[in-house]
Amino acid sequence: MSTPPSWAGPAQRDYYEAFLASREYRESRLGKAAVLDTIVGREIRAAAVVGDLGSGTGLLKRELERLSGQPILGFELDPSAVIERGRTCVADGTRLPVSNACFDFLIVNHIYEHVKEPRELFAEVARVLKPGACAYVTAGSRWAVLEPHYRLPLLSWLPRGLADRYVRWTGRAQGYRGIRFLGYRSLQRAMGVPGLRIADITERAMRSVLTRGRGGKWQSVWRILSVLPRGLRRGILRCGPQWFFLLTRRD
Repeated sequence: MSTPPSWAGPAQRDYYEAFLASREYRESRLGKAAVLDTIVGREIRAAAVVGDLGSGTGLLKRELERLSGQPILGFELDPSAVIERGRTCVADGTRLPVSNACFDFLIVNHIYEHVKEPRELFAEVARVLKPGACAYVTAGSRWAVLEPHYRLPLLSWLPRGLADRYVRWTGRAQGYRGIRFLGYRSLQRAMGVPGLRIADITERAMRSVLTRGRGGKWQSVWRILSVLPRGLRRGILRCGPQWFFLLTRRD
């Protein structure tokens, strides 16, 4: 990856866009797909029709297809972001060009913060899932210490105007790109649309990944968490930087 922009002065190139075009990002998709396959690979292999909402560059989708042996239909709003175009449709995740109840499994990986009305996204998830089918949701927290797109401390904590000025001052972009992270309870409310049952699988996800030798430094963190009482452990995980959910369409 090229040297990040200066921490002061006008932005020459959007930091996040530059990262998406970097070799580091491309390589990270392989690891991300392996993590996702570890957590929900069984569900993907058992599904007849799989979709990926906000599939972005398509690199993660392609690698997940290779790992699972399943074709996956991607949906991405920004066509300029797409690198791997196979089985990818340009579409808004809140208005998918598909019929009701057509997916057996959906991947909703770190996209809610890019949607103006997250509840509309999850209402669309409920519409297109078959009865009994699931959506895997990976979601970042507003209260993460390091914001994941621009890698700036406490950025997502700030009100919109201050966040825009912070990003401009650091030289990383002209603004915060309309990104809107939520806290745990606010996200739960957004996902709580009629027809969906919410299951927090953060602990299951961490255990699946870390017990298979992935996660690096998080291995020691998990060893500490795993011996704590379940209620305390769950409370700590809710304060973490990201969460994992399965949303099931009620029969």
